[in-house]
Amino acid sequence: MRFLALSPIASYALLAGVALVILLLHLLKPPPRQVVVPSLVLWARVIRDRKRPDARRLLSLLLALGAGLSLALALTRPEIGAFGTSAHRLALVLDNSPSMAARMSDGRSRWEHAIGQARAVLEQSSAATEVRMLDSVGRHRVSGFVERDAAIAALARLPAVAWGEAHMPTASLLAGAQVHLFTDGIAQIDAPERAIVHSVFEPADNVAVTAFEARPLAQDPTRYEALLQVLNASPGNQRVRLLITGGDHFSITQDLDLREGETVNATFDVSDFEGGVLGAAAVFETDALALDDFAYAVVPPHGPKRVLLVTPGNPPLEDALRSLPGVRLAVVPPDGYPRAGEHDAVVFDRFAPAESPSAGALLLRPPARTWLAEQSTTLTRPRITSWNEGHAVTGGIAWRNLRLARASLSGAINITSDALVLASGSASGAVVTAGYSKARWIQVGFALHDSNFPLQPDFPVFLGNALGWVNAPTPVLARGLGSVEVALPGAQVRDSSGNSVAASATAQGVVFEASRPDVYTVSTPSREIRVVANVADPRYAQINRSRLSGGGATTLQRDASARARNAELWALLLLFAGAFLLFEWAMFTRPRAV
Repeated sequence: MRFLALSPIASYALLAGVALVILLLHLLKPPPRQVVVPSLVLWARVIRDRKRPDARRLLSLLLALGAGLSLALALTRPEIGAFGTSAHRLALVLDNSPSMAARMSDGRSRWEHAIGQARAVLEQSSAATEVRMLDSVGRHRVSGFVERDAAIAALARLPAVAWGEAHMPTASLLAGAQVHLFTDGIAQIDAPERAIVHSVFEPADNVAVTAFEARPLAQDPTRYEALLQVLNASPGNQRVRLLITGGDHFSITQDLDLREGETVNATFDVSDFEGGVLGAAAVFETDALALDDFAYAVVPPHGPKRVLLVTPGNPPLEDALRSLPGVRLAVVPPDGYPRAGEHDAVVFDRFAPAESPSAGALLLRPPARTWLAEQSTTLTRPRITSWNEGHAVTGGIAWRNLRLARASLSGAINITSDALVLASGSASGAVVTAGYSKARWIQVGFALHDSNFPLQPDFPVFLGNALGWVNAPTPVLARGLGSVEVALPGAQVRDSSGNSVAASATAQGVVFEASRPDVYTVSTPSREIRVVANVADPRYAQINRSRLSGGGATTLQRDASARARNAELWALLLLFAGAFLLFEWAMFTRPRAV
């Protein structure tokens, strides 16, 4: 017998003290009552009865001792453990690798079965057992050994994760404890020889999207194709429906017959999709793992660029823009700009609106505007001194060949603008700057007729680079599931539904957890990056390659007799105390007819 509330010495002392008090109370005699009786017959009977043993008084003492000791014993929370069936310390290791999310034939996941088996082990153990809860991916913070009841409550809080490498906890965490491992055998977990392994493996159907990408055709950048890779990881042949959707109206459906273990690469023409997030799904009825059924890609707008030229008149510039591939040009004078409608990019020649446009803009010698870089100095015959060779707009252009008759330089560069080309004369500054307002913009501090730029072979290249940069789609990063770091300091992260995702600051930017396939948006007030997170590792799909023998889950029976042997007795002792008190009341206190 063990005592859970008090130490053994304190428990036995309490019981002895209670028994002594009850015995002393029974030895106390109340003062005799003086009664005048006119007959000696009654007294003769009293004297005769006193010679007999006082059985009623002895029974009353025993009942009082039984009730008092039962109540005192209940306070100590005694437990009678079953010999050889209950370890003093248990270490429960639950495999929470991605394959544990697979659904079994009863509709419950392998993870749910593992939790149920772990609870059964705990319920069959002693209440005094110390338990350490561990998981294979290491997402559960180790807090040492806890009481059995606390461990049972902690089971519901153990996370089932969608990514991470599974491994056996270090030997120091398992020392001195009986180890139980609950797993489906898919992850490469090397359990110690003394560990008791509980299997939750059962063969299941699974078809996975293992790769998905959208890219332009080499011969025609305005057309896009989607490449989809599908793996049948089921233990048999499957007929699968592939579904590609985008926006509100675009969809493609195709049925495939896949042999067991077969991987198929399929290509789809998605040129009719105007741009945005494209989703792919592999659908069939008995699929057991939803994590790898979906994948996403981002398709940038790929139609001809609608470019608006706002100019008082500049035929060389107009001809150069019309010669660019994939450009559909419209020309208006400055007073026609407010009625020009929407375009993908705007070129302003010696003009700039008071409000920044919603489309990307290239500005040639614009007047001063608050949303542009400040033009602090106007120089005659400035000389190009340096430029940013690594920028998409200015890289690869021979800027030293540029000759300027006059140019306005920007000296005040802030966090929303960058100097791309520097010039100097009587003063120094940036002659070409790039920035961001409602959209990207490129500001050139000279007019074309004040330079030899239109005569340079790099001039069309510069126009193409500038229009491509100001009209560039949101940058897209392709990542797998797990921790994703983006070099965008102070950014906020949202999923495709617009819900906020927890992110932590790092030295380079922010890091967040992509727990499922989705398109996440990482943004600051001036910049935005999209992160496409997919199940990039085909090993996620292999939910049937178990190292455990057998074809079904191990069912751990809850042993009722073991639970009874390990159960606490305080409730039963309270019942005994109540029974003793009830019996004493019936025998000695309840009124009787004379």
